[in-house]
Amino acid sequence: MSLIRLDGFKDYSNEREIKLPGIDKTWKVKFDDQYRVQSGLIASEVDKLYREQSSSNYEDELLKLTQAERKKRLTADLNKFKKTCVDGLSTLLQDDKAGEEIYEAKGDSTEICAQIIGKLNDICEKVLDVTKQKEEDGKASKYDTER
Repeated sequence: MSLIRLDGFKDYSNEREIKLPGIDKTWKVKFDDQYRVQSGLIASEVDKLYREQSSSNYEDELLKLTQAERKKRLTADLNKFKKTCVDGLSTLLQDDKAGEEIYEAKGDSTEICAQIIGKLNDICEKVLDVTKQKEEDGKASKYDTER
């Protein structure tokens, strides 16, 4: 009988440090099953709100409102979107203040927060794919000055 070694899993780690430009803090994130559940829930809620606010029905509804009502509705909807993104970042980075810090550091932009959530989920996928992780680590080490 021959022995098959899966050496690619020997040095595997699903923890990463996350650093964003313009923010002094570094977050340590463990990309595990709990993270994936949370990120899936957050990403689906962000996507749902984004789709609702981007739909033609939404625009039609807004056009039927007076300007004051429209402003109130837009403000409420954007606040809901912001809260979902800010709270989501805090959850994913396991730091109650992270979402608000990122929101403020990124010019009070909910859209940027939503994109960061997407990027974190992309990173999670790469971290959890050991074969791609080894390829990416080899590519990154060429440019990474901290190694």
